[in-house]
Amino acid sequence: MKTCSWLIALLSSALGLLAGCVDFDGGEKTWCQRHPDACAPAFEQVPASVLYVEKKGTLRLQAGAKDPAGAPLQFTWSSNVGSLGQARDTATTTEVEWTAPECIASSGATVTLTASSRLGASTQVTVFAIGIPECPRMDGTSSLTAARSGHTATLLYSGVVLVTGGESSGAALDVSEGYSPRDKSWSSAGRMGTARVGHTAVRLFSGTVLVTGGRDASGALKSAELVTQDFTWTAALSPATARQGHAAALLDSGKVLVTGGSDDSAVVTTSELYFPGDGIDPVPKWSTTVSAPVARDRPVATVVGAGKKVLVTGGRTEGGGYPTSADVFDSATETWTQVDAVGEGRIDHAATLLESGRVLVTGGRHSGGALGSTVLVDVEKRVATPGPPLTTPRYGHTATLLRSGQVLITGGLGVGGEALASTELFDPQTGTWSPTRPLAAGRHDHTAILLDEGRVLLVGGVGTGGVLASAEVYDPGTKTWTNAKHLYVPRGNHTATLLASGRVLVAGGSNKVDETTVYLSSVELYEPASGDWRAVPPLRVARDGHTATLLASGGVLVVGGYNNSSHVAEVELFDPATEQWLPGGQLEKGRDLHTATRLSSGKVLVAGGHEDEGPVATSVLYDPATGRWSSTGTMTTARSAHTATLLASGKVLVTGGYSDKPGIADPLQSAEVYDPSTERWSPVKSLASRRGSHTATLLPTGKVLVAGGYMAKLGQGSLKTAELYDEVTGTWTETPSFVEMRGAHTATLLPSGKVLIAAGHGGHEDRFYLSPCELYDPATGQWSPTSGVLTPRENATATLLPLGKVLVVGGYGYNGMVHWEAELFLP
Repeated sequence: MKTCSWLIALLSSALGLLAGCVDFDGGEKTWCQRHPDACAPAFEQVPASVLYVEKKGTLRLQAGAKDPAGAPLQFTWSSNVGSLGQARDTATTTEVEWTAPECIASSGATVTLTASSRLGASTQVTVFAIGIPECPRMDGTSSLTAARSGHTATLLYSGVVLVTGGESSGAALDVSEGYSPRDKSWSSAGRMGTARVGHTAVRLFSGTVLVTGGRDASGALKSAELVTQDFTWTAALSPATARQGHAAALLDSGKVLVTGGSDDSAVVTTSELYFPGDGIDPVPKWSTTVSAPVARDRPVATVVGAGKKVLVTGGRTEGGGYPTSADVFDSATETWTQVDAVGEGRIDHAATLLESGRVLVTGGRHSGGALGSTVLVDVEKRVATPGPPLTTPRYGHTATLLRSGQVLITGGLGVGGEALASTELFDPQTGTWSPTRPLAAGRHDHTAILLDEGRVLLVGGVGTGGVLASAEVYDPGTKTWTNAKHLYVPRGNHTATLLASGRVLVAGGSNKVDETTVYLSSVELYEPASGDWRAVPPLRVARDGHTATLLASGGVLVVGGYNNSSHVAEVELFDPATEQWLPGGQLEKGRDLHTATRLSSGKVLVAGGHEDEGPVATSVLYDPATGRWSSTGTMTTARSAHTATLLASGKVLVTGGYSDKPGIADPLQSAEVYDPSTERWSPVKSLASRRGSHTATLLPTGKVLVAGGYMAKLGQGSLKTAELYDEVTGTWTETPSFVEMRGAHTATLLPSGKVLIAAGHGGHEDRFYLSPCELYDPATGQWSPTSGVLTPRENATATLLPLGKVLVVGGYGYNGMVHWEAELFLP
């Protein structure tokens, strides 16, 4: 340690020392014993270096220090954000309360304590506060190739936003564009068969998008088109009626309800259903269903009850009136009922489904001009009540439900017909509106779509100077994903290990070159402070499907894996001090898709996995103290791709995985527990569902959350069920299911105690690599959607960083893609 000239100069007159730098590395303790007044105080009690607190929450911070000379100390608290209360000090201790702000800048929140002696020698300790959202912002992004308004914007399963049609300079457009949130760029999405504006676009369960109706230069259209995720356009069966300005909604049955709108002469009174075909009846068809009670042009349709019902609000009738009632379509009975929507009739409004199940109807206009009123509609109870008024009356705006449960209102036209740049947020918890970050410029008749990552993309519309090509992105500052610097080498089936230093060690995995799998020995280190990756010496043996376990010493034990045509038996040890790999012995037989669990004793239990002959039941122990391997108890069932969780008792719970039936790889329903004191395995009650390639997470309550996976052979029969294991009772309890069926995903315990489920493979008919993510709250036992990863992927890794962010790295995606992308989640 070096103590530099400024401190020595300060003390030189009293101590007769020469100014300069003195090296205390060898004799600091002795020197301080002789000159106690010259040495800094030493902390004897400090807060944890990282503490979790939510916005506006309070931390009580306590510390104690000792002056080498025994004199009273002076304590000074400071923070870069938030507010500090009055400190309560003694000669050797201090205590203060710090209140977190509503939000913070991306630099984070810190509280620093300085302890000073009477001569000014001082020492510091800093606490990092995590859990506070970043402040919202509005960012620019790349512009459309073609300016447009009256278009549609649809989020695809790939995370890309498809923008279709619209009009510019009075002419309907046939060009479509796709926006990549990761690249923040637009690309061609092909041309529709027919130019159209005032149409609808609905993503079907298959991922294909149905585009219906609209108008072109000849008038209202009765044609429909289909576009796939790779932007291949084909004509679809035409509906019975030409219409524009209609509404369309996807039902839980997979059918699409099309209702309202107008043709070239009048408001359309009929409603139709589009059936895309299924495994029983593969032939698509349109059918006429019961007409809505009120025929309305330019209504808004809101899906409620998970697609079981559709609420249709607002619009204008044939006589030019504005209906105050709302219509409800029931998909089970294909019938309509009405809700008396209290308040004014309206058109050019927005209607948003809240997390509570109610629908928030906002703004719009009628013959009296722009409206600031809102209505809350409870479809199940058939009740509508006035809501709190908007800060600014507007119509032609957008309303988007954020991952936080708040509703973002953007732009529109104001009372004087001016294009608005203002935005506002509705908080259902408080029932209040508040302004948020404004648009760069006013716009109306634009689109707003919630991206998988949690941000909102605003596209096109009309501004003061005419039709717009510009786009903006609203960042709510919480529950969002952001790009991190990518790996040097794309990889999947790798490992990512958080080191004691806070760095992340990413090792091995596999890649593809010309459709041939290449097994990797390369290793990279992620530095959270700078966000940089750097290469470190490679593994001695290339491998994927291995394990990497952090030892108590700080080293990393890499075991097993697969390499070309054989399973790897060589074991390696990573030394973070030298960043070198050392031999760690050898397994009797190589294996992959096993588990490795560090026990309370510091030993590592390696269980099950897949050897050359198939899944195995054998287990082995590694003792870091001796560097030796030894056999231990054999599991009751051979299994691979299972989970192993260290319980509060010190025992290990193993669940699911795949069996040894050749060529089938049947998932298992069984579970068992390893007792380190007896080195024996014993069965426990079976899971409610058979599953493999799932996750298991130890909760702060001591229970284990087992989620997702596959119930058929590897990669098929994805699950959305989850269950909890209670070690005290030895029983399983099913929890509510999450939204997306998935396997080969990640599960991360957050500082809040919630569990983040990210990415994976599954969805409709197991056809999709997933972007959507979900959160499990142990306090309520409920799942809720949260922002999705920027890059849909499976077999990635997710690592909780010291300051609370989650780093997701690598994995496999569409068209055989192996990813090098990395991204960060801010809880």
